[in-house]
Amino acid sequence: MSRARIVPISIPTPLPVGSVNVFLLASDPVTLVDAGLNTGEAFEVLKAAFKNEGLALSDLEQVLLTHTHIDHVGLLGRLRDYADFTVYAHPWAAHRSLNSEDQHEKARRFGLQIMRELGAPDDVAHKAAGEQHSFREFATDATVDKGLEDGEVIGPHTACHVPGHSALDMLFVDNAHRIAFTGDHLLPRITPNPLLRRPRAGQPRVKSLVQYRESLRKTHALDLDVCYPGHGEPIRNHRAVIESLLERQHKRNQRVLEILGGRRLSVYEVARQLFPRMDAKFTFLGLSSAAGHLEILEEEGRVVSEYEDGILCFRAV
Repeated sequence: MSRARIVPISIPTPLPVGSVNVFLLASDPVTLVDAGLNTGEAFEVLKAAFKNEGLALSDLEQVLLTHTHIDHVGLLGRLRDYADFTVYAHPWAAHRSLNSEDQHEKARRFGLQIMRELGAPDDVAHKAAGEQHSFREFATDATVDKGLEDGEVIGPHTACHVPGHSALDMLFVDNAHRIAFTGDHLLPRITPNPLLRRPRAGQPRVKSLVQYRESLRKTHALDLDVCYPGHGEPIRNHRAVIESLLERQHKRNQRVLEILGGRRLSVYEVARQLFPRMDAKFTFLGLSSAAGHLEILEEEGRVVSEYEDGILCFRAV
């Protein structure tokens, strides 16, 4: 089977992460991997890319989502006005609106609750939650049509669940041609930040960075020549990238231990020292990083956690 022509499309965004990659697979069926951010400029860039390939938006037949963050799903709603296509993603996203008021409100409440629990002052937590809520303008009015189980095959691609950066992260692996679309799971020049996540009903909160490390080991075992990431250039040495990432995580773990010293500190206090210039826009990201490294150290038996007046604190052992 010949490989589909892969057309990388760099979609501009006003977000700190910069542009986001969308991949047009000019094949039968015509496929997009991810769908960019919901702005007029992004839509025009995507439309021009189709035209350059001799395609119309109406030719689009399916979309594969590596995950459901807004910079990867944003144009789905606009595309629905032009084409009849099927959207595939992680099973937890199936038949669920990607922009429901209920979900946004649950995310806002969780953000406030977890930031307070990790020691952020009320004014900081409210400001940070407001920053997160402001991203709603880039969301999409669309739904996911079908979920793909881990190992399920769609065309030449096998779905590979790799939770960590988000709960719904998936790789789309073409084993025959030794390529994979990796979304934000693996990036060439950016360290993906596994975010604090709202727990599923009746379950404890997942330790995102601990989970991410397990997923990285799963990806390390894959035989791949090229990975196409959600940001940046293609990765041609995925194992070296993963090993470098794990080494950076190890060094940050050591830095966290230095910060703790003989003290008991809240996650927010650790984050403030890890990221001295952290402002409201990046508070949730900073807390996610600090909590992740503390939870790895706890898994390794090097720190213990305890609550003090409702605030989660850690100390070295």
